[in-house]
Order: sequence, then C-alpha cells, then structure tokens
Amino acid sequence: MLAWHHEHCVSQGQAKHKQYHRTERDAWLAGAEGLLEAELAGRKTWVFAHLDTLVRASSLVEMVNSLIRPSLNSCKGQITQEALNLIMFDHNHRRDKSGKRQGTAPIALLTGEAMQAEWGEL
Repeated sequence: MLAWHHEHCVSQGQAKHKQYHRTERDAWLAGAEGLLEAELAGRKTWVFAHLDTLVRASSLVEMVNSLIRPSLNSCKGQITQEALNLIMFDHNHRRDKSGKRQGTAPIALLTGEAMQAEWGEL
C-alpha cells in the first residue's frame, strides 16, 4: 500500500518531489519482493487496481468547489437551484481532456455506456 501511495504521488505531485517518491516506491516494492518473491507481480497488480478505484473525498470536494467558485463569484453568492443543476450537468457530461480518464465523461464511467453526443449538444 505504501508503494501505491508513492506511485500516486509521482503522478500527482510536484516535479521537485517526484524523485523522492520514485525512490520510496522502489524501496517498498523491493521489501515486498523479499517477502513475497514470486507472488509479488500478481499481488501488486491486484492491490494497485483496487486502490486506484478509491475516491479521495477531499480532492473530490476541492474539484467541485473549483467548478462552482467562478459562478458563485459572478452572482455574489445568490445562485439558483437551476444554475447548480446546470453546473452539475456540465461536470457529469464533459469529457476529460487529460489524465488516465482522457476522453471519457463521469456519467459514462458511472453507467458503463458511451456518450452519444457532446455535453453541449445534450
């Protein structure tokens, strides 16, 4: 689990800390290899895949706040339910432009079905 944490920090962290996280990841994997030997590859894949599915609440909250903040600033805090619904629809149907989920929208990940049109057309 600690190796996964440092792997996650390599992809999410700042450039000046990446070498530290790579070194820590490799050290934890070397320790696990000493204990597990031939089973390491399978267990590492299983553990990393399961840990990748976890949603970190604080990052999710910050992402939602960053989406809503410009709208709240422009309307001086008086936002309607309809405007919040539009922001929610935009977030759920807009395809990611980068990262490991590039080209997919949150609604497509949730339902397992491909989107038929772009969010603006919907």
